[in-house]
Amino acid sequence: MFRLLKLTPPHGWNAVGWELGIVTLGVLIALGAQQVAEALHDRSIAAETRADITDELNSDLMSMVLRQAAEPCIDRRLSDVRGIVIQWERTGSFVTPSWVSQSPVIEIELSRYDAALSAGRLALLSGDEQYRMGAVVGRIRKYDEWQMAERVPWGRLRALQFGADALSAGDRAAIRSALQDAATFNYEAKLNIAQALPMARRYGFRPDEKGFREMAPQVWPGGKFTPSICAAIDTPPAEANKRVIIPLAQ
Repeated sequence: MFRLLKLTPPHGWNAVGWELGIVTLGVLIALGAQQVAEALHDRSIAAETRADITDELNSDLMSMVLRQAAEPCIDRRLSDVRGIVIQWERTGSFVTPSWVSQSPVIEIELSRYDAALSAGRLALLSGDEQYRMGAVVGRIRKYDEWQMAERVPWGRLRALQFGADALSAGDRAAIRSALQDAATFNYEAKLNIAQALPMARRYGFRPDEKGFREMAPQVWPGGKFTPSICAAIDTPPAEANKRVIIPLAQ
């Protein structure tokens, strides 16, 4: 017949309970410390992500400001080309322009935002921050699409520099269509910028003029934004390529 053994700890059950309590407390403290460390790490990554994306978006917004500064020149050139096309249709010829040019294409960069999104770092930011950043990024992407798309019709418009004798009736139709496309893209870009800049300011983002001032001497003569489209349409190409200065609105 079996008998149940009665186990008794050497120092009693109270001692065992005390030791278990100490071990449990140690485990809880370790887990708590790990959670605090992870929270501090996440907070650090969130701050770094916020700063990187803010710098990138502010730089892109400055690109929009530069495009906005060039808009009077773009509008004037579109009007010049429209006059040439009208003259061509009425008389069968036109005064050959020396410098049709190209609307300025100013670099947009969203690699930091895209990398943060892919790596899941945006999830460390608040929902409100994610929304505000996403809204500004959406405007910037759309603007970049317009400015890239308009390069094609402007390239077709430059065919006018060959003169009427080198162009056919089919070319005239293509140039008329390109003019309409260029005007449409310009309108969309202009509208997008007019909406994006005030919205970005409301969300805490502002064009980074300091970054532009540091970069400009490497790109434009004298460190001033000088798009070639601001040169008159009868300017010799060699001279137009030196560009003219547009003072930024304060």
